[in-house]
Amino acid sequence: MDLLLYLLRFVLHLLIVWGMWLLIKPLIERHLRQVGQKVDFRIKHKMSIFGKRVSSVKKRLWLYRHLDNLLYFVHRKYEPGISVMRFVMRTALVFIAVFLSGLLTLSELPGRLSFNNPFLEGITFNEGHSIQGAWRFPHFMAVISATIPYFRMRYIYAQRKVHGSYDLLDVVKISTKFTHLSVDSILDRTADFLTDKNVLKGPLKLLGAAFSNYSNEKELVEEAGRFSNAIGTTFALEFISDLLYAEKEGTRYLKSSLMLLNRSMEQQRETILTVKAGSRDAISLGLYGNLLVLVSTIGTFMYMLKPDVYFQLQFETTVGLSFLMVIVSGLFISFVISTILARPKLDYH
Repeated sequence: MDLLLYLLRFVLHLLIVWGMWLLIKPLIERHLRQVGQKVDFRIKHKMSIFGKRVSSVKKRLWLYRHLDNLLYFVHRKYEPGISVMRFVMRTALVFIAVFLSGLLTLSELPGRLSFNNPFLEGITFNEGHSIQGAWRFPHFMAVISATIPYFRMRYIYAQRKVHGSYDLLDVVKISTKFTHLSVDSILDRTADFLTDKNVLKGPLKLLGAAFSNYSNEKELVEEAGRFSNAIGTTFALEFISDLLYAEKEGTRYLKSSLMLLNRSMEQQRETILTVKAGSRDAISLGLYGNLLVLVSTIGTFMYMLKPDVYFQLQFETTVGLSFLMVIVSGLFISFVISTILARPKLDYH
């Protein structure tokens, strides 16, 4: 009962920190846009000035570029510079909220909170002890909580890369209807005809803006390469190469080039669907077969050793817990691999 009470206090502390954030958010949001735009402008300005030394600049700003590339493909309302600042601020807010809430909650405990084997003694209170070093557990939980938004974004990024490889086929099909226009107009019109479910709608609008507002060819090539790298397929690279050639030499041969690309993508899509249909049983076995074997094995051991003995050996010994972690990790890895194989990217390989 006491543990539930302290968990409730922890949640209430989180709500207090969240309420304080809502109060100051309008004030911060006003300056955040200006700071984000200044940071993005300075980075691009330095990269244009250094020229050949641009690789050294990228190494210094690798974390910013990494987050910016992820948000470019994940965030539907991506804004250069601003989206990165917002993500960093939200991550910092999660860290501060969890740390302060945990620290305030532990400071209200009558003694020291000890964490033991959850299958044996669980969580215990040691009354009469000081709470020096009580910041360590809230700090650990805050670090774990702060990394969740990043890993969530990486997962969404991986999913959208796969969807983007298939959505590119719709982009190519629609683009062939507007090849009489300039390249930036082709991209804008194509983006307008895409549905909201298409993950390339936002990046395509940004690419169209790059084709209409670039100051030099290097800047255009970099932005175009960013689009193709986000999808990560050979078809995306071919699509970008056709657009760059059309921007430089004119759109006279763009229609035939896009139609050829469309035909190649359709053939590869049919090949992938055929292979997927033939290996569907193997993929399903990888997804659920290992889990079925694990359940049947555990049931057999419980029947042979009796449940009390099995649980004691599995959860109350170092060897049993080690084997459990290995088994769970193997199941997770096999599930991830099977999920990837269930829908590969639309590419030549």
